[in-house]
Amino acid sequence: MAQILGSAQQVGIDVAGGSSYKPLVCLRTSSVNTTMDSTTDQTNCGVLTSPSEPQMTIDFDAICETIASSLPTPSVSYKELLSAMVNKTLVTVQVQNPVVSGSSAGAYYYHQFAGYITDLTLNQASAEFMNFSGTIQSSGALDITV
Repeated sequence: MAQILGSAQQVGIDVAGGSSYKPLVCLRTSSVNTTMDSTTDQTNCGVLTSPSEPQMTIDFDAICETIASSLPTPSVSYKELLSAMVNKTLVTVQVQNPVVSGSSAGAYYYHQFAGYITDLTLNQASAEFMNFSGTIQSSGALDITV
């Protein structure tokens, strides 16, 4: 069995809404949530279910970095995400199976969508590093094909 450490997983974001993804700075945790509403009707033919379009959100938690662009791998910072949220900018997100030692390990998966930052929280405690958390909600089609 091949498992993947969370530290191998990157969340790529392009705050300009294109495909020039940069990793989210100093990522601590993330989760990709896929949901789909449905309606059901009782009929004399039985219960009929009608699904809506699926949607994705990504929730994340990261450490603030003052100069994210100076890291060995330039990263998306809190400042860039805050600007995208305030300006209602459509961003693109990509989360995919990480490559481990030159070959993919574990389950093979791919998520890509355009969406809006719907929640962004800056957390400050005097004895800890400043961190931020947020949510990006999909808008439009979802891409799960590599």
